[in-house]
Amino acid sequence: MNYIMSIQVLPYHPGDKKLYSHTKGAIELIENSGFTHFVGPSETTVEGNLDELFNLAKKINLYLAEEGCEHVTTNIKLVQSKEENQIKDILKDYYEFEDDE
Repeated sequence: MNYIMSIQVLPYHPGDKKLYSHTKGAIELIENSGFTHFVGPSETTVEGNLDELFNLAKKINLYLAEEGCEHVTTNIKLVQSKEENQIKDILKDYYEFEDDE
């Protein structure tokens, strides 16, 4: 099976004046994961197998808890397909990707 997951985290930290300021750290975890991903304005989309994707979501939520976030809402959309789905194939009509991405 082929999986693509879009994840949106909405962390609340009581000491931060800027709402959802810890979102940047969550995106950095995704960027450092080595997975093919696309950062969008309201969610990030990641390619991987089901266990890897859910482990990444768990890692993000644990990170936010360790950062002191009192509340985190995590929205996940999951596409499962027998056919090969890739982020760059889905977005090729809208974005230009380098060959090594």
